[in-house]
Amino acid sequence: MHPSSFQILAPGRVFLFGEHSDYLGLEVISMALDKTIKIVVRQRKDREFRINYLDLDETDSFSIDDEIDYRHRRDYLRSCFNVLKRNGILPKNGADLVISGEIPIAAGLSSSSAFSIACVMVFSSLAKVKISLEETVQYAFKGEVLEFGESGGMMDHYSSVFGGIIHVDFDQEIKLTKVPVTLSGLLIGDSLEKKEDTVGDLRMIRTSVEEGYQQLCDLINGFSHRKTSLKEITNHVDSLSIANRLMTLTSIQNRDLTRNALKILQKGQYTKEQLGKMIDEHHSLIRDGFKRSTPKVERMIAAAKNAGALGCKLKAVDVAEQC
Repeated sequence: MHPSSFQILAPGRVFLFGEHSDYLGLEVISMALDKTIKIVVRQRKDREFRINYLDLDETDSFSIDDEIDYRHRRDYLRSCFNVLKRNGILPKNGADLVISGEIPIAAGLSSSSAFSIACVMVFSSLAKVKISLEETVQYAFKGEVLEFGESGGMMDHYSSVFGGIIHVDFDQEIKLTKVPVTLSGLLIGDSLEKKEDTVGDLRMIRTSVEEGYQQLCDLINGFSHRKTSLKEITNHVDSLSIANRLMTLTSIQNRDLTRNALKILQKGQYTKEQLGKMIDEHHSLIRDGFKRSTPKVERMIAAAKNAGALGCKLKAVDVAEQC
């Protein structure tokens, strides 16, 4: 590769446990994939950026000196550039960027977050500014989520930056723990169904659950969605509005399942059958509690089970599944 050239790779991720928990201030366990977004960078002597999106057959260009407007919502390369620029991280010269990816687009494997991470790494490298892993997460989150007023969390960004299997607790202070296990025999299937409005789905779930939490505050003295037991919440759940009842209860069941999974994984004393059963339980919560499945996905899961899969789960708010 030319001396003034380099490449950046950022992996996608799968959720193991805890979908829809990061933006609710709870806990998530995820695993980075061996599939990545790749950006090949060749530095220029002028102040122009010229971008070639190979998989999309699209191009883009802009000057460092211009105000970088967005061509459309979720224009993540430009938004990450803007976020870094506002924070004083600005390349002196432009570059030719060639972007490609092994992560299926809009399949729930975090292609957009991996892309945002890769963009932050590219621009900070060109600016010759060393930023920490945590700062990389924060800048990418701002560029992908906050810049467009969306309702996502930071779990995807943490997974892409830190790799491996990680547990992240999204309390008032975020705490990340590397989980020292390696899982094998996991397969990702794609139903090829068009993913619905992910942003709208997240907003709907978040609104429903947070309204449910507020109602529980009026019913349970000292209620905490992090600490109040499932048993006590179950005793009051029928008093919640019908619109909020199921998703609120599901979020607490999801919390407890994720915590139990962490204990088992950290000890390393589990069987594949035990892990498969927990994955099945997680799928039931996503399917029945958050209403996130489709008939085709259920048929694919049934076929996988008939072929010997020990556990299958839907991927977050989309239609790819993990077996």
